[in-house]
Amino acid sequence: MRCNSIFSVLSCLVASTAAFTVTNKMNPLSTTALPMVANAEVGGQVNGQMKRRRTKEERIEAASKGLQVHVVGLSIHHASVEVREKLAIAEAEWNAASQDIIADGTVAEASVLSTCNRFEVYYSAADARQAMASVTKYLAQRSGLPVSLLRKNLFMLEGDDAVWHIMRVAGGLDSLVVGEGQILSQVRQCHLHSIEEDGCGGKVLSRMLNQAVAAGKRVRSETAISKGSVSISSAATELSQAMCLQDLNLPFSEARLAVIGAGTMTRLLITHLASHGLERITIVNRSMGRPKELQEQFPDLDIEIKLVDELWDVIGRSDIVYTATSSVDPIIDKQLLQEHGLDGGRPMMLVDISVPRNIAEDAKNVDNIA
Repeated sequence: MRCNSIFSVLSCLVASTAAFTVTNKMNPLSTTALPMVANAEVGGQVNGQMKRRRTKEERIEAASKGLQVHVVGLSIHHASVEVREKLAIAEAEWNAASQDIIADGTVAEASVLSTCNRFEVYYSAADARQAMASVTKYLAQRSGLPVSLLRKNLFMLEGDDAVWHIMRVAGGLDSLVVGEGQILSQVRQCHLHSIEEDGCGGKVLSRMLNQAVAAGKRVRSETAISKGSVSISSAATELSQAMCLQDLNLPFSEARLAVIGAGTMTRLLITHLASHGLERITIVNRSMGRPKELQEQFPDLDIEIKLVDELWDVIGRSDIVYTATSSVDPIIDKQLLQEHGLDGGRPMMLVDISVPRNIAEDAKNVDNIA
């Protein structure tokens, strides 16, 4: 069957996922509304308690009950960055977090997707209410936030709604910038991690995530959703270029640029900066490996590499500083700016494209910082 619109493409893939689950005598597509577990009891130690792994007999018994698929999480549409950054998990830790979620046996399968704009847990369970209480407890323990605050920011979906959600996410329909392509790569990584030896995807979630990747590819090949789309990195480029003359009183082409971090976001940022005529940029990183790879990828650019012990020297001589590191704590704040004599001097623009944030909220209270 040919699917010509975005929603018909997604419908085809959702139907295929449903067919798979019926064949396997599971029912993750139940559309029964799931009430919020408003009074879920949250307690216990955060990381200090070892949890018993289920026996083979217990896993077989759980699987025989039939599983429902769910998603719970935070996104730019539901939660502020102050809350999202409390739950952000580096990709290298996705599987470890999934193992924690299924440890008590209430949740049968789990997979974590954590990006700059969202934190989502996809899981399947036989008992929806117990599973939601267990996942909510985990999120509260990990974030250190009270469940009452989490309830105000979390979204919870099950069955068809959960399947539709991951399809929309992979297709770029749920992104801050509709149609951006980075999210498809991130969903693909979520699927790949779920089927690794230490992954917790199982047959239901791994199939659903695989179908979501297929949906994202088809949406982009059969529709025009990606045409003219931008990413957070390109939006940061456009914003800094548009505000440069107003905030710094100099043309963007003359501004001295620096970026802290050398990961994927930095590579995308440099790609977009290069398309706007970038000729020179300084990269500050903890090691030389990734910056040197970027030098090789962009041979036409003059990329200067500095290590973190020269961070404040680089910031002090730059006009625009982009931050894109995986640090869980701010690396720039008002006090540090003052300690290094960068308050009250020439104007400077700081652009943070990281979650958790690399630039503290109080940095904007420094008079010369935009």
